[in-house]
Amino acid sequence: MIKKNLMTIAILEGIERSEGCPLCYLWVKSEERFMEYLLTNEVTMSPEFREKVQAAKGFCNHHMHLLYNTTHQGNESGSGYALYMRDVVERINKDIGSLPDCLSRLEDSANSDILTRRRKQRNAFSLLGNTVEHAVQGQQPCPACESLWSLDQINLHTLIQMLDSKEFREEFKSSKGLCLPHFISAIRMAGRSKLKNPVHVARTLIEVEAKCLRLVERYLSEFIRKQSWDFRHEPWGPEANANPMVLNLLVGVKGLYCRSYKAFSPWE
Repeated sequence: MIKKNLMTIAILEGIERSEGCPLCYLWVKSEERFMEYLLTNEVTMSPEFREKVQAAKGFCNHHMHLLYNTTHQGNESGSGYALYMRDVVERINKDIGSLPDCLSRLEDSANSDILTRRRKQRNAFSLLGNTVEHAVQGQQPCPACESLWSLDQINLHTLIQMLDSKEFREEFKSSKGLCLPHFISAIRMAGRSKLKNPVHVARTLIEVEAKCLRLVERYLSEFIRKQSWDFRHEPWGPEANANPMVLNLLVGVKGLYCRSYKAFSPWE
C-alpha cells in the first residue's frame, strides 16, 4: 500500500491526467507556477535571488522567452521582468568593459612580421572570444532550470520509491510510461536509491517503456499507411496523434533538461 502524501498524490495525478509522461506533466505544472512566482514582489525584490540571476546572466533562451510571455499575457505591469533584465544588462555592460584590453593586443601585433603577426592575432582573437563569452554568458546555471531540475529530482525519487511497492508496479504497467529522458533518469536513480526490490523496479520501467515504444511504432506505421492514396478514406483513430506522441516520447516536454551549462547534468 502506497502511503499518500503531497508528493505521491502529485505522481498519481500525473499518471491519471497526462497524455504521456507523468513527470513531464509535473514539469510543465511546476514551470508555469515558477514563472508566475518569479514575477511576485517577494522574488523580484530579493537581493539574493537577483544576484543569482545576474550571475547566470539572466535565464536560458527557453525560460527568458517563457518569463517574457508570462509577464505580458497576464496582468503583470512588466516591472518585475524589467528589474531582472536591468540587472543582467548592467552586469554584462560592466564585464564588456574589459574588451578594449584584448583589442590592444591585436593592435600591438601590427608591427610584427607576417607570421608572428598572424600567430599573435590568432592568440589575441582566441582571448577576445573567451572574454566576450565570459562577459555575455553566465557562469551559473539558469535559475529556472536549476529549480525545475531540483523539483524533477524529487518527483523522480518519489516515483522510484512508489515503484518499490508491488501494488504500484502493477498499477504503473497500465500507464503511458515515461519520455526517454525521464526513463534514463529513472533507471539511474533506481540504481542510486535504497530500494527493497531494485531489479523489479528496473524491470517494470523497461517493460512499460518497451510497451510504449511498440505502441508508438505501430501508430506511426498506421499514420504513414493512411497517408497513402489507397487508404485515404479510412477513419482515423489514435494514430492521428502519432507525431506529437513520438515527439514527447523521444525528447519529453519542450524545455526539459535544456540547460547546457557544464555543471548542470540531469543524469549525473
